[in-house]
Amino acid sequence: MQALLETRQLTKTFGGIVANSKIDFQIRKGEIVAIIGPNGSGKTTFYNLLTGITPSTSGSIFFEGRDITKKKPEEIAALGISRTFQNIRLFGDMTARENCLIARHCRTRSGIWDAFAGTARKRREDAENEEVVDRCLTYVGLLDKKEARARNLPYGMQRKLEIARALATEPKLLLLDEPAAGMNPREKDELLAMIRKLSSDGYSIILIEHAMRLVMNVAGRVVVFDHGEKIAEGLPEEVQNNPTVIDAYLGKGASADGTA
Repeated sequence: MQALLETRQLTKTFGGIVANSKIDFQIRKGEIVAIIGPNGSGKTTFYNLLTGITPSTSGSIFFEGRDITKKKPEEIAALGISRTFQNIRLFGDMTARENCLIARHCRTRSGIWDAFAGTARKRREDAENEEVVDRCLTYVGLLDKKEARARNLPYGMQRKLEIARALATEPKLLLLDEPAAGMNPREKDELLAMIRKLSSDGYSIILIEHAMRLVMNVAGRVVVFDHGEKIAEGLPEEVQNNPTVIDAYLGKGASADGTA
């Protein structure tokens, strides 16, 4: 089966610092792949390369067989790759609904003239956007918070709103960057159930996460980064018992039984 997304020798350097070094990576349609590694191992930089936020130094990125290495973030979003962020980046003074509507920009075709003239195309797009936003907020359980300002939502709900906003772009591939960060055990259980539902509904997912129990319970494959390099890859139980991984990551603040 052809990879949905593939990187070949993907490299990013900042001056003399190598953030990602010759990363070969694949995810197939329908997979959940977790990326783990200590802080500073290059995980978020990898996401920034995949989404066009940061240009690569060398190497290539392919999505559905198409080279997207040089594409802009909005072009990549339109192709079907969306992400959340390690640190919440919602528009705090906007409502949950407005945060999701902004994400619809990559699916909007009407222009300034359509807005001024109130064309049929603009009316159709507005109605479609509202429908998609309602569907995404319902998916994460926030429809009743539709008109609440993002900054006034509890932390766990803000995390869910980030996922709703990512879904509003109509992605094929979701990149979740530490979605469980700061969540309590109940919220983590809800997140686990949501990730499983996303997978069953056809979304492919790359997950950066430090909550090892969540990773081991949801990922079909685990990739390990350390100092910008991919040092291991395999099934969760294989990675869990890999001495190199335990030494580089699981032995520092976590254990081989998946606790964190």
